[in-house]
Amino acid sequence: MFLPLKNAPRDYAWGAPGSISQLLGTTGACTLDDADWEGVPQAELWLGAHPGAPSRIVDPELAGGAATLDAWIEQAPVAALGRYAMGLREGDGPRLPYLLKVLSAAAPLSLQVHPTLTDARLGFERENQAGIPLSAPERNYKDPLHKPEMLLALSETMDALAGFRDFAEVAAVVGDFARRAESAPEQSTAGRAALADFEARAASLSTGEELRSLVTWLLEGGDIVGDLVAAVSGVALAGDESGDQPERFARERGIIATLARMYPGDPGIALAMLLNHITIRRGEAIFLPAGNMHAYVRGLGIEIMAASDNVLRGGLTPKHVDIPELLARLDFAPVPPPYIAATRIQEGVEEYRPEIPDFRLVRVVPGPDEAVKTIHLDGPTMLLCLEGEARLEGAKSTATISAGESVFVTPDELPVRVVGSVDLFAAGPGLDRRDTVPMRHAD
Repeated sequence: MFLPLKNAPRDYAWGAPGSISQLLGTTGACTLDDADWEGVPQAELWLGAHPGAPSRIVDPELAGGAATLDAWIEQAPVAALGRYAMGLREGDGPRLPYLLKVLSAAAPLSLQVHPTLTDARLGFERENQAGIPLSAPERNYKDPLHKPEMLLALSETMDALAGFRDFAEVAAVVGDFARRAESAPEQSTAGRAALADFEARAASLSTGEELRSLVTWLLEGGDIVGDLVAAVSGVALAGDESGDQPERFARERGIIATLARMYPGDPGIALAMLLNHITIRRGEAIFLPAGNMHAYVRGLGIEIMAASDNVLRGGLTPKHVDIPELLARLDFAPVPPPYIAATRIQEGVEEYRPEIPDFRLVRVVPGPDEAVKTIHLDGPTMLLCLEGEARLEGAKSTATISAGESVFVTPDELPVRVVGSVDLFAAGPGLDRRDTVPMRHAD
């Protein structure tokens, strides 16, 4: 079955007004009431069955009267999910294992980390036993699931912080900020001293435990950390406004200046110096496993993740921050920028496939109108079309899809032949048909 869907964007404050409706229009996947949405931020469009914002079924009669995708999965799990009706892992039950999103960041998201599956299960049970309501703002674990995720840029560029950078690079960037502070007359004596102290701490880093101590010192705050954040912010803002930015660390100063404007005084401004500063261009992607500290700064992209809402925040946000829990889940090993490359499946078909069972992403790129491209995914599949129009030929039926529309494809239709010139994303589980379901391991 090809099941057309619609959703409304989430109005988180960091979103860009009109951005998602401009990308998709209001007649396809993105459902809007213009009178209600004028000037309202559009941050994320969720395509999936997560209870936080399940996709709406355009014609409920096709799904036994179910109005939303999660309701239909509960009502008819085998028809909707095929062999995934057993669950991806033991104890899961019938659920869609991934969540596809359109993400539009006009301002930085929170500095955050996601737990492993084991930690999520333990944390979820612990908070349940403590009687913390699922809707409570201080709740860390909304479900017993992990949340690895991948982000692919749709805008010309997307900026992000992702993972701790190499120790030598940490020392170099902090040293650059310290030297600039020394020569800036507007810097206070306390600020220069704080940056000099931070430079010494950064220069001595050699182990993950030393990095843990430094991050703990930053996030727990104190007078000297306040002076440090002010000094770092001053250097970044001065460099950003002057237009005199040598190539080395210009990106760092620009991104930190953005953080300083949005969250003045937040320790995350200084912590950002320890992280990889990444700019991905349109069509490039990064993959963020559990334990990776990250924050998206700006841009429009496609995001796919395990279907969880577990976020541990460390700063750059007005939301709940739990420093001890964040520190317990962080991976303090330095990593290179976590780019993930596409694999060419056939002419005009690219696949992004992290080594996890929860999801993979296929992109069909525009080509000749008569070209036939085949989507080989296993299990329930979500399609989102950004450009063009095509005929979808499944094993049992056919349908059409055009710019701005989204369609849920049941497993009995796979593989799907795409006839026409479209820019189309297809999300599905990360397994192949030869793999066993359900998975029996915890992580």
